Amino acid sequence: MALLHSFPSQISLLQLQSHRQFPIPNPSVSETPIPPSISPLISSISLSAPTSLRYPSLQSLRCSSSSISSSSFYVHDASPSTKIFIKGLPQSMSEGRLQRTFSQFGEVSQVKMIIDTKSRQPLGFAYIWFTTEDSAELAVKEMNGKFFDGRFVYVTIAKPAPSKSRKGPYKF
Repeated sequence: MALLHSFPSQISLLQLQSHRQFPIPNPSVSETPIPPSISPLISSISLSAPTSLRYPSLQSLRCSSSSISSSSFYVHDASPSTKIFIKGLPQSMSEGRLQRTFSQFGEVSQVKMIIDTKSRQPLGFAYIWFTTEDSAELAVKEMNGKFFDGRFVYVTIAKPAPSKSRKGPYKF
């Protein structure tokens, strides 16, 4: 749990689970508890403080607690082996149907069907994130090569995407 403590000296300390404390001069929030049920879902905490001559480098503090995206509360790549890849899906398949079907193997945290950007039609493959590696492995074991919704599907543990590093400046 992260907690922002306020002190009369107008310097606060941000205390994280790792028991590290960071001084923040003149914070705009005096005390903000983050419940334990929500804190695993938060990827970062941003605190802003007014400009101070004494601490000019502490105008903003960003603390990352996990690899979860701040734009959603889904677990993205918590562990590479909790994400599975499925191909051979019919175009009529929906994310909701995939979630209901694969929930029998464990808790599903996210489903992402890949859609053609121009035609807005499903391309026949999807990614599903599970909360545990055991659930993902069980889904692969039980569904790979099986007849699902009128088609044989290929299911495997997803491989991490290669990093996109630019070799030179962007060409217009």
